[in-house]
Amino acid sequence: MSQRKKRKIPRLYYVFFCFFVLVGFFFATISLPRDLRSKLENMRYVSKVYDRHGRLIGDLFSHRRIWVTSNQISPYLKQAVIATEDTRFYRHFGLDPIGIGRAVVQTLSPNGIKQGGSTITQQLAKVSLLTYDRTITRKLQDMFYALLIERTYTKDEILELYLNSINLAHGNVGVEAAARYYFDKSAAKLNLEEAALLAGIIRSPENYSPFKHPDVAKNRRNLVLRLMWEQELITEKQYQTAITKDLGVKPQQARSSVGAYFIDYLRDYLMTAEGFTEEELLWGGYKIYTTLDLDYQETAELTLKNFPRYSAAVQPEAALVTLDPATGAILAMVGGRDYQTSPLNRSVKAHRQPGSALKPFVFATALEQNFTAATILYDHPLEIPLENGTVWTPENSNREYQGKITLREALRESVNTIAVQLVQTLGVPTVATQLEQMGIESLVREGKANDLGYAPLALGGLTKGVTPLELAAAYTSFANQGRYCKPYPVERITDYQGKTLKTFKPKPGREVISPQTAYIMTMLLIDAVEQGTGQQAKLPDGRPVAGKTGTTNNYTNAWFVGYTPEYLTTIWIGNDRQDEPMRYKEGAIGGRTAAALWRNYMEQITANRPVVAFAEPEGIVWAHVDTETGQAIPAWINKETYLEVFAENRVPESTSYKVWQWLTTWPKKISREKAPSQ
Repeated sequence: MSQRKKRKIPRLYYVFFCFFVLVGFFFATISLPRDLRSKLENMRYVSKVYDRHGRLIGDLFSHRRIWVTSNQISPYLKQAVIATEDTRFYRHFGLDPIGIGRAVVQTLSPNGIKQGGSTITQQLAKVSLLTYDRTITRKLQDMFYALLIERTYTKDEILELYLNSINLAHGNVGVEAAARYYFDKSAAKLNLEEAALLAGIIRSPENYSPFKHPDVAKNRRNLVLRLMWEQELITEKQYQTAITKDLGVKPQQARSSVGAYFIDYLRDYLMTAEGFTEEELLWGGYKIYTTLDLDYQETAELTLKNFPRYSAAVQPEAALVTLDPATGAILAMVGGRDYQTSPLNRSVKAHRQPGSALKPFVFATALEQNFTAATILYDHPLEIPLENGTVWTPENSNREYQGKITLREALRESVNTIAVQLVQTLGVPTVATQLEQMGIESLVREGKANDLGYAPLALGGLTKGVTPLELAAAYTSFANQGRYCKPYPVERITDYQGKTLKTFKPKPGREVISPQTAYIMTMLLIDAVEQGTGQQAKLPDGRPVAGKTGTTNNYTNAWFVGYTPEYLTTIWIGNDRQDEPMRYKEGAIGGRTAAALWRNYMEQITANRPVVAFAEPEGIVWAHVDTETGQAIPAWINKETYLEVFAENRVPESTSYKVWQWLTTWPKKISREKAPSQ
């Protein structure tokens, strides 16, 4: 029986040999398609990302890849790879009938070990042209393209393509990146044992990583060395000496990852919003010029990384987004304190409750509905019946009530009861619609007739929450004279030769509130920073800052959204477990902490810029207001007044004010510079 089995094996080899001769003859008349050839030749050009000044940020994908030519690769490495992966590489036509036959026999034999039998050319086809699916169809595609590749390129060219494309663990693609990563030297300078180690990693990068599994990696390296000796590529003395050597890999230090969160976002944006495929981005060799400012990005990352530690056991996370409010260009984006330990981009993927940072949208809706900054309301305890029969009693954060209060004062001090009363008066659908128009895209409507409950809109307790990028974009409505600007991350894309393929221009912002309402809100938010809850965000040199804090119940989220005439920045602080409070023995983290962190960052990026004021649109009036009635009165009347800002068609005029205007030529418009502190 055993003799008959031995006679069948050569026959099987013969069948495979005849089959592949026929297949090879058939494909001898076919050329590699132009698009596939272009893809192979573009593999050497990695898609790179640049900032708005043309400075390199990094590669579009997280792997490291440095293309080298064949003569820049150690001969030892070429020999080691061929000895391990494809011993008949220089003798076959892309497919190896003997290797495939042996793999089939070994796989079908009792107690046989499953083997692959793929040639280097087939592996190149799989890596660069196809997918990693383990199917019969994919295997046939490998074989098909391997034959075409062999007809198009020389053996040395194929080997060069292959050695620059293989995965060698830890994000290293190609032998040059791996040589620098493991040994801190170029691929040309690898010695015998180093070359054998890299060749051994190819078959299973995760399992043969010298950092993760040093003993397994060493055994694998020694097997490669033995194969090289058995194939007479090295002498026995070289073999015996090499197997005694240590792995020789260099300890790895944490690598800088400036812009890593942004690059992840950019890659997703190009695929979802602009229609690029992952394959195009991976092999296109594009140069992608973005809106990011590398200086601001580095400052933002250091600011969050150096954020004080409040507890040895728990370290809150943080996120930051900076926009150009006039265009929506993303100037900086940080999704966490350390990309290496936590690559989740919280600036775009973490929906969190905004707390009082949402109140400005409620107040803006009121201004659009004929309220003014001088409108007098009453801060008092509330009892609101709910449909389920219970009563909701919203409280102010300090559980104190001031009685008569203006809209300006209510926003300055972030008074909860006034926000709730505004939503009650305006109507939930009106406020919800305004929120959506101003860019709160994750709003979830519930209840009858798309109605929302009072608590979510008034106090920022949304069903889903918002992301830092979403909230920053919504605030552009205030900073950009009433126009909402959709954020965008890229300016243009070129090919590897610099030819422009696509240009991205910011879309004109759509008007969502009047320019007058936007300006009045900016003045109110300046007041919130100068005298209210956002005082920790004040910048030096009298630079104007408009902004709002946000703190959710039990200190689970802390926010500050603020803007100058040039920049708009949102900062969020919180734990990844959404219900985990930020209360520590050193103190609680709330909106004031976020405001201080905002100041630390913004002070650095505005340091060398001139101080400018917010532009005042047409149709704005500054008038003296009676503190008792909230009406405009002449300045000479002997009453307590303050200077307030209004849209010119919404000044709450007293009778004496109207008469005074009629009798005199006193101008309605008073320069903001003359306005005393409120």
